[in-house]
Amino acid sequence: MSVPAPLRAIGNLRLTPHGVYADYLLSGQPFIFLSEEWQDRVAAEHAELWRALPSGSSISGLTVPVAPRATVRKMLYSHPDLRPGAAVPEGVSEAARPWVQHCRSWEPTIAGHRARRRIYWLSLPLDYGLAGRTPSGTWRRMVDAALGRDKDTDSSIAYYRDLAAQMVAALPAVFFPKPATVEQIWWHWNYIASRGAWDAPLPTQPFNPDATLPGSAFTPVHLDPGAAQLRARRWRAARTDADVFVRTFRDRTDGVADSYQALLPLDSFPDNGIAWPRSTLFKVLDDLTTPSTVLDWTINITFTSADVAVSTAENVIVNIRDQYRQRGRHASSSDELLRKLASGRELASELKRGSAERGVNAAIVIAAAAGDPDTVNRAVADVARTYRGQNIGSKRWRGSQPTLWRAFAPGGERRAALDEFRNPTTTKRFAPFVPLLASKLGNNTGVPLGMNLTSPGLRDVVLLDVLNAPARENPANLVICGSPGRGKSHATKNLSRSWLKLGAGLHLFDPTDAREHETALADFDDKVVIDVSRMNFSLDGLRVFPYKEAAERTIDHLLPQLGLSPLSRGAQRLWGLLAPESREANGIGSTAQLIRYLRDMPTARRTDADEDLLIGLEGLAAQRLLRPLFDESLPVPDIATTQCVIWNFAGLKLPTVTEEYQAHLHQQTTPGQRAAQALYGLGAEVAQSIFFGRPDQPDMLVVEECAAWTNSPGGQKCANTIIRQGRKAWTGFCGISQQPIKDFAVLEDEFIDQRLCLGFKRSDIAKATLQWCDRDLDRHPELLANYVNNTSPVQLVDHGDDTIDDRYGKVIPGREGEAWFLDEFGGFGKVALFAAPTTALAARFDTNPHRARQRSQATQRS
Repeated sequence: MSVPAPLRAIGNLRLTPHGVYADYLLSGQPFIFLSEEWQDRVAAEHAELWRALPSGSSISGLTVPVAPRATVRKMLYSHPDLRPGAAVPEGVSEAARPWVQHCRSWEPTIAGHRARRRIYWLSLPLDYGLAGRTPSGTWRRMVDAALGRDKDTDSSIAYYRDLAAQMVAALPAVFFPKPATVEQIWWHWNYIASRGAWDAPLPTQPFNPDATLPGSAFTPVHLDPGAAQLRARRWRAARTDADVFVRTFRDRTDGVADSYQALLPLDSFPDNGIAWPRSTLFKVLDDLTTPSTVLDWTINITFTSADVAVSTAENVIVNIRDQYRQRGRHASSSDELLRKLASGRELASELKRGSAERGVNAAIVIAAAAGDPDTVNRAVADVARTYRGQNIGSKRWRGSQPTLWRAFAPGGERRAALDEFRNPTTTKRFAPFVPLLASKLGNNTGVPLGMNLTSPGLRDVVLLDVLNAPARENPANLVICGSPGRGKSHATKNLSRSWLKLGAGLHLFDPTDAREHETALADFDDKVVIDVSRMNFSLDGLRVFPYKEAAERTIDHLLPQLGLSPLSRGAQRLWGLLAPESREANGIGSTAQLIRYLRDMPTARRTDADEDLLIGLEGLAAQRLLRPLFDESLPVPDIATTQCVIWNFAGLKLPTVTEEYQAHLHQQTTPGQRAAQALYGLGAEVAQSIFFGRPDQPDMLVVEECAAWTNSPGGQKCANTIIRQGRKAWTGFCGISQQPIKDFAVLEDEFIDQRLCLGFKRSDIAKATLQWCDRDLDRHPELLANYVNNTSPVQLVDHGDDTIDDRYGKVIPGREGEAWFLDEFGGFGKVALFAAPTTALAARFDTNPHRARQRSQATQRS
């Protein structure tokens, strides 16, 4: 049996043997794990959609494969020189070539994840007039057919275009209806024909209203119920649900594999409805879709006026009462009639409440498709089991599979027997099903972050464009948090490398003894590694900072070390000595020269303040950790023109804010703590000075294990300055923490828009982290359970057979690096973070000593 193909496509108009349709793509609405106010607004917008759509419209949710090259193209566009309209010479600029090579290195990783997403396809019937398939519209269509009006003339096409424009203009703007192109209409036909076997991505050509495709472009589709033709048996011989499906196949010249599809109409719903916001029954399909299984849905919806719907409901009530009387004493043995009576009365009451209501008669059909019947049967069983738990009825109807298949094809829905499965309701009642959901996380362009797991079956690539957030008037701030060993540093190393390849300046503070970021970026040439404990560079403020800033910044860091208040005589004397005229007259170009000047000063001219300064400075110069501030023999690093600066602060311990500002505790801080404060502060001041001095290029300050830094006075000051004002200087902040509440609550964290939260072993920290991300756990209690128990879960298998299992207690393979992401726009969802794109990089990023030993032994054996 064959299905009539479209006769022609013109722009977004589809001419079929059974009518003319206008096809559009709709945008979903963010919904999952969002606030009550936002979710209620999404439901309200859906209610407006059902009020505005013409009767007979169809909306389908289709699972679309994403081409890896399309994702790579989005990554490429995050470079300023590669954006459309960039004022650069033809070809790839020299500055953009490292980024192009970096994007290509990610393509195999992205392709291996087989990304897929849900699109929403709207088909509007145009033969019936503006209101759609109503009784008057049906009469009009019959008259047109009787008169033999041609639907393919220029005047007819112009009429249909104008009618479609009026229909779409009435829809809520939040769904952003976009006309489908003729290429997309061709793709749609092939997709529904060979669902599960057709893996071509959705075409992206720009819309051309005059583009056309002839009917010959739409090759025929053949339906084989139960694969009876293939099995050489009668299709009526189906005896089990496993045989209730339809095989769709194409002509051999098309070169498209056979598709096996099972169609399930949803034929019953709970009388008392489904609790909001868990009524998102279409998300079930998003969760259960797999790379080998496609789960789609379509809603064909007709509408009646409130008066007609009330009359119908009241007739149903009368019929139920008649049945109750006819059953006599047996009527009370079952509460089914009573429940139907109560439901009918409630429906009639709702229809009478307001003029905005209308009768909604929706027919919902689910399609499961794969390359073989067994996979389809497993998918259908999972879907039916899940819906059964929600008291939603679904059944595989024997003999009706080819008929139901037509529900997805515009023009075929009228012959799909959908009226048998319609459930009368109201716009308000139907709105909470919110089928048009968007689970997108992150940005449209950017660096690769991971795969979106918010709806586990639909896995799309999450891109992070924190560098270009200032262009969208948003701060470029990111926090990465989680328990030790969950992958925070690995993700940071991936991001840092991507930012460098994009051309951003990067200053990275690493307090770890492993000096892991120096190792991770060992192959990056344009970098300087300032290792404070190894004293390889000078950090003398008078030598490092620009001349106009050098004195002020040096004094700011020397006074706390000298124990002088800003208003003391010693501080005033130091200001005088480092004034520009004094520095030039006395040859003071470094702190060592300042000490020599004070030491060589004649006794008659030397004041008590000079004596105190000399003693204090000589004492500081004698401290091992402070040698970079005073040793003239150390070279001055070329920080200002170097793209990447790694500050290794291994072994330094900072005083806390409390220790710094409470007098009795301040006296107890060690010289090492005060030295660490000066060195950290200098690093932060240098980075901030450079970044804020070049607002025409992007820069990032990355602070690894930032607990000590954010809880120190200098760290808080620098962090708050960048968090608040960095946007104006194209400067961003990325902090890594094991205790985000403790480490960032002391900052102005309300301006940290983006938060990447890996797993926590302690549920109290996990709960506090979700609340810090402004999640309503009373509304979404499953979120906390999912975060605690199902974010990179460990493997605890014990069969009791004394087998030695080296996987025991480790994260389940394939579940590493799972996190929850609060993106720039308030979206929230689960992400599987990408590992390094190559094996060599992954080994360089890895800080696990056990795996390092295994790699070392393997190298020795080879």
